[in-house]
Amino acid sequence: GKHVFCEKPIGRYPEEAIAVAEAARQAGVMTGVGFNYRWAPLVQYTRSLVEAGKLGELTHYRGRFYSMYGSNPYGQLTWRFKFEQAGYGVLGDIMTHVVDMAHFLAGPIDRLVSQRNTFIKERPLPVPGRGTHFSVGQPGDPTGEVENEDYIGTLVEFGNGVQGTLETSRTVFGPKCEMAYEIYGTKGAVKWNFERMNELQVYLPDEEIGHDGFTTLFGSPDHPLHGRFNPGPGIGLGYDDLKTNEAYYFLKSIVDGQQIEPGFDAAYAAARTNQAMIRSWESGAWEKVDA
Repeated sequence: GKHVFCEKPIGRYPEEAIAVAEAARQAGVMTGVGFNYRWAPLVQYTRSLVEAGKLGELTHYRGRFYSMYGSNPYGQLTWRFKFEQAGYGVLGDIMTHVVDMAHFLAGPIDRLVSQRNTFIKERPLPVPGRGTHFSVGQPGDPTGEVENEDYIGTLVEFGNGVQGTLETSRTVFGPKCEMAYEIYGTKGAVKWNFERMNELQVYLPDEEIGHDGFTTLFGSPDHPLHGRFNPGPGIGLGYDDLKTNEAYYFLKSIVDGQQIEPGFDAAYAAARTNQAMIRSWESGAWEKVDA
């Protein structure tokens, strides 16, 4: 079969994503998936801090993705708000990113309890053949029902005992693309926000006597992948550079014949976690994440 790259979540629903991942495994092909935030140099550096034990034993992980793309109640009822076309709402669209980042930095999630809400119940109908996903209607326009969720809030427990919270919203006001995490351990902490992707907030009190508080690190060639694009510190990368890294490692998987994640296995793991969230919405209780 042919090697496959697919944007996340690789399926409208977790069941579709799982079926796609299993088909790729059976075909024995190399895969790639668009979890592009992993490829930010300071995210890669965060993982190295965790693996080296610089933060100590991890205790809490907080992941979130706040976006304003659905905050205007007159934003038209385009495909992202229709279950038949998009499947779930922020679950597949942006919670998938949050889950994958949590897996990448803190490990697999064992169990969770989750809730969802749709804050804007109806939206103006789009005019066929005109406008874009971000087009805005007017008061008095005919409306249709929003068919999926605007918000998800989830408490999680990782397999290694780390406690965490994962949250997403497309109707929040303020953040534009706040894909972010905070990681706390027994020796230190880090914070990162994609809106300022070339900065990392680091708190390592044992590293310098008398230092108390977060320090801002600027991306530099000292951090993984940065030097491929810019030769000096403080010269920031952009979103397209992350997509370049993503494409490079997918092609490297093919050339070397060795799968580099995130491939469809990462998408499968995210889909299993999302599946547990759906079960929790229905049961109102903690749910285990299937392997």
